[in-house]
Amino acid sequence: MAQKPQTQNFSEMGQNAIEAMTGMQQGFLDAVRELNQQWLSSVNAETALVTDFWNKLGAAKSIPDAAVACQGCANRQLEIFAENGRQFMVAGEKIMPKLFGNGFSGAGT
Repeated sequence: MAQKPQTQNFSEMGQNAIEAMTGMQQGFLDAVRELNQQWLSSVNAETALVTDFWNKLGAAKSIPDAAVACQGCANRQLEIFAENGRQFMVAGEKIMPKLFGNGFSGAGT
């Protein structure tokens, strides 16, 4: 009869391990979903930027007008790149602990 508590304890350990793994996988998938949403948002922002750029370039009546359109597009593109980089770092800080355990400390911490 002494083996029943050990078997039950062993079963609980297995169940706890499965629950921990499932929780880790769910956290990882949530972080990947968030990263995917950010990527989609970035693609939409760049699409809007290109559309706006071509409209402004088409409406330009002189070389200085075209240069202003190009400069505005380049500035906005740099803003998008900076925001994408920031979002990537935030997502990476969420994903890394899911992959390597809670002992991982990101660059920002």
